[in-house]
Formats: sequence, C-alpha cells, structure tokens
Amino acid sequence: MSFTDNFGNPKGLLGRLMLVTMEREHLPMAKWAFSLLEIPQSGKILDVGCGGGYNVRRLLEKSAAAKVIGIDISEESVRKAKKINKDELGGRCEIIQGSAEKLPFEDEELELVTAFETVFFWKNIESSFSEIRRTLKSGGRLAVINNYGDPKIDWEKKVPCMTRHTAGEIKNLMEKAGFSDVKISEKGTLFFVEGKK
Repeated sequence: MSFTDNFGNPKGLLGRLMLVTMEREHLPMAKWAFSLLEIPQSGKILDVGCGGGYNVRRLLEKSAAAKVIGIDISEESVRKAKKINKDELGGRCEIIQGSAEKLPFEDEELELVTAFETVFFWKNIESSFSEIRRTLKSGGRLAVINNYGDPKIDWEKKVPCMTRHTAGEIKNLMEKAGFSDVKISEKGTLFFVEGKK
C-alpha cells in the first residue's frame, strides 16, 4: 500500500503516521469549524470518518451530556480513536468500525452528524448523505467540513482514491438527498456546508 492510499483508509505503520500528521494539519480547520458548529448538549452525535478520534474528543468536551460516536472504515483509525478517547469509552463515547453507506443506527436516532475531511473519499456520496439523513432526528443537522487544498496541485492524480467536490457540489448533493436550509461558509481553501433534516 502506498502512502497516498492511507489518506482514505489508514493501515499499518504508514496509516499510524498518517493519523498523527492529519491531526496536526487539520487542527486550524477543526478550530474554525467548531466556531461555526452548534453542538447539542444531549442526545447522540456521530462523527463519520472519525480518523484518529480528535474531533470526537472535541465534541465530548463541548457537549455537557451528549453521547459521541465515532465511525471509520479503517481499523487503524478505530484503534487510535479508542486510545485518544479511552477515558470516555463505555460512557459518553463509542468508537466503531463501519461505513457512511450503511450506518448501524435506527431511523431518527441522531441529533448531529459531522464529516471532517472525509467525503472526498466516499465512493457513493449521494447514498451516504441519504443514509445519514435517515439516522437524523427531525431538525437534526449534517455538517461537512473540508479543505480544497492547494489549487495548484492535481489532488486526484496525487491521491487516486479521492474525488474533490466544491462546496456548491456538496450543497447540491445534500439537497438531492433531502436536506433543507443548506448553507455554505468558506475561509480560504476551507469550506463548511451544513443542512437540516
């Protein structure tokens, strides 16, 4: 497996290194996104593509009583996220392996779903958005946070497992999946798209 394959599904030593690098590089984006997020103080929050679990930890810190669940397709990510959130596991936190296309939740179970730097790696983004919408309560929200990256780099060529989407494309896909009141915020190469069920 090449280093760039680990962007979408971290594995082994390279994957572990990738998870540490991702946290450091994504910190400014996370801080900005958390300034825009309205975080529920109760109920259930899901972070899809939770990576090393750092945003799960931030969600726990910013909510008084909500249960925060992280889900990722990568075993390495799940292992790291459990380690980062070990003090809350079995209580307000759960980390599971799985995919956005088939979430292990009942209809209308979640208050908020976040997706940090992950949708560019989803094979079927539209069906994943529909699946997320199914799990959200009425009035629940999906927030997609991403970085376009350096516009001079051909990212799809550099990282073949990714497909970049503009904020406008994400908005259109969310609306197609049934989300309403979809809003875009942008800062430099960062974007935050949020919609309601």
